[in-house]
Amino acid sequence: MSIEVHNLMEDIVLRDVDNIMKACGCCTCEQCRTDVVTYALNHLPPHYIATNIGRMMVELQSLEYQSRTDILAAVSEAARLVAEKPRHDQKN
Repeated sequence: MSIEVHNLMEDIVLRDVDNIMKACGCCTCEQCRTDVVTYALNHLPPHYIATNIGRMMVELQSLEYQSRTDILAAVSEAARLVAEKPRHDQKN
C-alpha cells in the first residue's frame, strides 16, 4: 500500500511568498525566494496531509486569524532577513 503525504504548509507559504517579498523590497531571484521559503517553513509547524479531507481541514485552519498571522509573520521575517543578507552574491 502506497500512502502519499504532503506538508501543506509548503503550499500555503508558496502562495504568499512572492507578494510579501515584493512588499518588503526583497530581491525575488530564485536563491532569495528559496531562502525565504526555507526559513519560513523552518519556523512554522508542518501540516502533513494524506487525504483530500485532511487538505480541506488544514486549508480552513490556515484561514483562522492567528494561524494566518503566524504564517505572514514568519514569511515577512524571512524576507526581511534575506533582504539584509542575500546569498545570491556569494560564491559557494
